[in-house]
Amino acid sequence: MKKIIYIIALFLALTSCNDWLDIQPELEIREEKMFETEQGFKDILTGVYIKMASPSLYGRTTSMQLPEFLAQHWEGRTDLQKQLLDYDFTSTLSRNFLESVWLSYYQSIVNLNSLLSKIDEKEDVFTNGNYELIKGEALGLRAFLHFEILRYWGDVPADIVPGNKAIPYMKEVTKDPNLLVSLTYQEVLDNVLQDLTDAETLLAEDPILSFSKDVLNEPGSENDLLLGDNFHYYRQQRFNICAVKATFARYYMWLGDVPTAATYAMEVINATESENNEPIFELGTENDASIGELTFPSEQIFSVNNSSATSTLYNVFFYYYSAYTQDELIVREAFESDTHTSDIRIKEDRLWEVKTQPEELNYFKKYWKTETTAVEDVPIIRLAEMYFIVTENGNTELFRNYRVARGLDILIDTELTETGEGMSLQEKIMMRLEKEYRKDFYGEGQMFFFYKRLGYQEFPWPTIIEMKKENYKLPIPETQSLFE
Repeated sequence: MKKIIYIIALFLALTSCNDWLDIQPELEIREEKMFETEQGFKDILTGVYIKMASPSLYGRTTSMQLPEFLAQHWEGRTDLQKQLLDYDFTSTLSRNFLESVWLSYYQSIVNLNSLLSKIDEKEDVFTNGNYELIKGEALGLRAFLHFEILRYWGDVPADIVPGNKAIPYMKEVTKDPNLLVSLTYQEVLDNVLQDLTDAETLLAEDPILSFSKDVLNEPGSENDLLLGDNFHYYRQQRFNICAVKATFARYYMWLGDVPTAATYAMEVINATESENNEPIFELGTENDASIGELTFPSEQIFSVNNSSATSTLYNVFFYYYSAYTQDELIVREAFESDTHTSDIRIKEDRLWEVKTQPEELNYFKKYWKTETTAVEDVPIIRLAEMYFIVTENGNTELFRNYRVARGLDILIDTELTETGEGMSLQEKIMMRLEKEYRKDFYGEGQMFFFYKRLGYQEFPWPTIIEMKKENYKLPIPETQSLFE
């Protein structure tokens, strides 16, 4: 516990403008001691997951807040919310907010690099395959986090010039902020690809491929013996081998190489564990939705656990006066509630519900667990996205499987036929995908990146708005630009 507290203290120490990479000498000494044992490496990596699960990143800001306002999914109720909806990145309020997101990402990367800088020389302290697991996860996370930064702060993919400056790609620990300089797009993309490739090799024996969910998610004496190490539990909340492959799929989609992306997506869809030869991930169905599991845990390829969700999500953002909401009629339009009456997500007020207290609003319920608690596991990559990727590559049969799982009316929806309306099949697929991305990932932060990847010039919902290219690209923080 003391070591975990140290990690959090280190994160807090990295927050000033010009010296946010300046690790204090006394912390460096304690860090060296942490790397003397396998447990120290485990604790450093766990600290990164804790940071990612915090409200400053995927526990709120980069899942249900920032990208969802940029996608126009919420109504604006505070000054910051209205500025994000208007793509006003110049005000002091929005600039400070975006800089805090930037710093949170790089603070996580600093700690990954600290781990990676020591792990090879300490390989002999590891047991039970943990050298490969820990190094593989760290490399995969480094690639994932840099790619997330690029998706926010980089150009629309169609406008990328390989030789232009993009973002910093940090691969070493440094106390000199002048070394945090932006690389070219090509260099960043090459580094992402290399880290993912190395992670894929290291995670070839990931326990998620060998054991069932019953074993991996239920610590106990019998399962402890099977796994041989408690560190191997809860692989869906770690950057596992399937998360690596899913990130490969996202990477190639971003670059417009849909066939290669679909190949990786199919590997995830078809992934089975060897214990019972059962699928590792399964589409969520009525059984999940009927008990309120609208984040579809069976689909979560990679998620984080926000242990403070009830205080940082539910009470502040989904119930009281600053709640993230959307107009009821607009939501009904988005979810085609008159056409798809059996949609498992929206029937019986599952995903949205108009409540009169404390204020009459249409409240969003994806992260509601009970009337007084919030869901702690926040999905970052889900199986549905892999289905959408292969669908964009023309696999309408798998898309039908997704739609059946969601309870959509197959007979009424005839958009995916090759006749009528003068559109190609691919155009019809993309029209349908735009709607399904919104429905399935509402509150999860994926819609904005769908728009950006495809360069939408206007958003069709909740109202038609013109989307300028500069609105897609977050401004590099002023403190960072000083060192360019």
